[in-house]
Amino acid sequence: MTDPMRETDAPPSGDPAALAFEALRGEVALVRRAVAGLAAERAAIEIPDYSETLGKIMQGSAATAKHIKTLAERPILHTTVQDWAEAIVQANTPARHASRNALANLHRQLSEVADGMAASLRKARTADRQHQWLVWMFSGGLLVGALLGVFAILPLVHAL
Repeated sequence: MTDPMRETDAPPSGDPAALAFEALRGEVALVRRAVAGLAAERAAIEIPDYSETLGKIMQGSAATAKHIKTLAERPILHTTVQDWAEAIVQANTPARHASRNALANLHRQLSEVADGMAASLRKARTADRQHQWLVWMFSGGLLVGALLGVFAILPLVHAL
């Protein structure tokens, strides 16, 4: 392709301004050819039709917006930390009462067992004391009986 603005292919000799002007003319011609090529390439690009894809995206966005609106209307999203704390306390109250009652019952049963053990120990000590008392009484009775027997028999033996 020849440039219509160039009349001769041979550069003029000698004048530096003419040489610089000729170099500039070559560069402008190169830029002109590049711009023409870019314009031709751009015209050849096929732009796809995204209307169906955009329609699907819009439908998805509408459904998402509907779900977000439904979620935003839920009361749980409007609760505060204080509301959560009160709900936890309310839910925990029966469990705490049940634990407190179980602990009180356990304490009562433990007290009953301790009282029963103390009563058994008192009975055992009382029985031991009674046993000792019986042994002492039997021994004393035996001793008194032996003494009486000796003193009662002695006068009889002397009288005979």
